[in-house]
Amino acid sequence: RAYPENSPPDLTCSHCAIPLFKTPAPSSATPSLLSSTAPKVETKPKPVLQGPFLPLSTQIIEFLNRHGNELACESYLTRKTVAGKLSDIHDGAICQSLKAPDGRKFFDAADDRPDHDELRIGLCFGEDGFSFTRTNDAGSHSTGAASFCVTALPQHKRYKPRNLLLTSLGPGPHEETCDEFQRTMAATVTELLMLYDDGILAKTPKFPNGMISIQIIWLSIHAFLERRASSSSDSHLCLL
Repeated sequence: RAYPENSPPDLTCSHCAIPLFKTPAPSSATPSLLSSTAPKVETKPKPVLQGPFLPLSTQIIEFLNRHGNELACESYLTRKTVAGKLSDIHDGAICQSLKAPDGRKFFDAADDRPDHDELRIGLCFGEDGFSFTRTNDAGSHSTGAASFCVTALPQHKRYKPRNLLLTSLGPGPHEETCDEFQRTMAATVTELLMLYDDGILAKTPKFPNGMISIQIIWLSIHAFLERRASSSSDSHLCLL
């Protein structure tokens, strides 16, 4: 299960009943005889296990405001598909037939499309699991980086690290099972549904007043070949 960072400090996992936060250790410090200042007591509880998460809606706005990215994402409006030739993901039958919430083609380039100021973006998802060792004496630590690439970018730019939208890192110390991974992906999937159904308004170089409407669709999943971490642990994974 995954829980927000601002969860109550006494919250336990709904699946395994394990506390999500560490019990604060009692302070052994005593006030100095020469000072009236009381010892500092840490009020913010520390999670037992936690992993970083960054919303897609935040990253996509920053991505579009980088030089050339907004123009690249508009390429579906002028792209010409040659029958029988597949040179890009947008040439495939799936991208050509996907529907938007209004029932029209998602990547609609027709002159009579309802909103000419709406930008449609396709994403591909990848998860790269890996393990690393800090020292020869330390045990290995496995984690996984979950990220999205923007399909409208040229292929030579699509997978450059600066163009990937990294949404989360697995907390470790073992690689997540399928069930654990689905739990931690729940927040991202919920956001993707919002971005598909409602979209967001954003300020971009072409629309500095925030009048561009952005809708996003998840097109495919791929796994990186570098995957090499494995786990034999069956312990529960409850994180923030």
